Amino acid sequence: MEVAMLFADEGEESRMAEELLKQQGLKYKRIDVSGSGLLGWLLFEYGTARVPLLVIGATVLVGLEEIRRFLAGR
Repeated sequence: MEVAMLFADEGEESRMAEELLKQQGLKYKRIDVSGSGLLGWLLFEYGTARVPLLVIGATVLVGLEEIRRFLAGR
């Protein structure tokens, strides 16, 4: 199974997204974008610099609500 990547900052939505992933038992790697140059890379790679952003294989989920809907449907 592929490990998900969670691009997050120190904000409340990022914290809540990480908690949802833990509750689901989903294996993920957290990449902290606060204070780094990764936001520009996110914009280039995924078309947005909004976090939390979850990447699972070819699926890209932007924002807490999109992540929540996806996990609810698993």
